[in-house]
Amino acid sequence: MNIFNFEFKRLFKGNIIWALVCSVLIVMFMLFFPSMKEMGMQELVGSKLESLPEAFLEAFNISGATDFSNISDFSAYVLQYIVMAGGIYAAILGVSSLAKEESEGTIEFLYSKPVTRSRIVTAKILANAFILFIFIIIVFIITIISTIIVKPDDVKFVSVIIDINKIYLGMALISYVFMTIGFLISIFVKSAKKATSIALGIFFASYILGIFSKLQDRLSGFIYLSPFDYAAPSNVIKNGFEEKYIIIGLGIMIISLAGTYIIYNKKDYNI
Repeated sequence: MNIFNFEFKRLFKGNIIWALVCSVLIVMFMLFFPSMKEMGMQELVGSKLESLPEAFLEAFNISGATDFSNISDFSAYVLQYIVMAGGIYAAILGVSSLAKEESEGTIEFLYSKPVTRSRIVTAKILANAFILFIFIIIVFIITIISTIIVKPDDVKFVSVIIDINKIYLGMALISYVFMTIGFLISIFVKSAKKATSIALGIFFASYILGIFSKLQDRLSGFIYLSPFDYAAPSNVIKNGFEEKYIIIGLGIMIISLAGTYIIYNKKDYNI
């Protein structure tokens, strides 16, 4: 029995739906850019932003210097919501993966086959990772096409590609961190029906901690508990990737996967 193929086919339809929804949002977002190029609109938005506290703006990945008539700044701002969607989708994939087998009763069927628990986990991790990769590639391509269509003539094509590439590399880091955390949590989840609510809770709890870390200096350490802030689009475009966040992200993935294998191999199931 090929667990990878079975898991991939089970996830593929949902993957396409998520990709299509996010692609539509990307196109809609990018079609607003030409209107932001108008001087009157930029002055209006700029004056509103300047009236808000800098700490508040920073908490939501905006700054007083953000120029929405600049395609890089505009893309970084609107694509952060797509990155958030990617993180939520990744968390849902992870949390529901192992939980499905117990809640749907298929774990009994798997155990009747000559397959180890480690092999089950490996196949599911690979299938989910590949599904997530397809999702990222689809929205990346749609973003490239949409951005090229609305790109001003004085902006070089290469610079646009570089900026978008940075955003989606960051999205990959964020998404795979949430997916692996989801896998670890999935071991303790009894019903796959709860996966979406748990995944949303994980993502937004960490996101809120990231906001708190920017609003209060004494809470600055909370940012390490917010994977979204490891590669927030606006920060990545302006400052590039910070090594400490890449190391922390990879560390979380390794620990989560190791914990998944260890605990899953020892877990008792009610068959």
